[in-house]
Amino acid sequence: MFAVGASPYDEKAFRAFREHNFKDELSSIPLFYCRGAWNEEIMSWKDKILCNLLKKAVTKKDPANYEPWEAALMQSVGRSSDWTDKKNIKEIVEYVKMNV
Repeated sequence: MFAVGASPYDEKAFRAFREHNFKDELSSIPLFYCRGAWNEEIMSWKDKILCNLLKKAVTKKDPANYEPWEAALMQSVGRSSDWTDKKNIKEIVEYVKMNV
């Protein structure tokens, strides 16, 4: 299983995601993270609304106390960014080769 997001990899967030979503019999499933892209112009109206709500909430915080995903969100506001890199799938491909 792999997850994709606009935020840079953060071990704490990755661990929390895994613990929340991969419980019991799912806990042994391998999980990988690949950073994706951010483009507000192609987001659905629902995603735009959710992101705007997040931006408003994050704006109220001291930037020195931002979580990594919050910093990435605030840096991406109003512009498109693409962090995808084919090198990111190397770990996934290696895992599949070793375990299939």
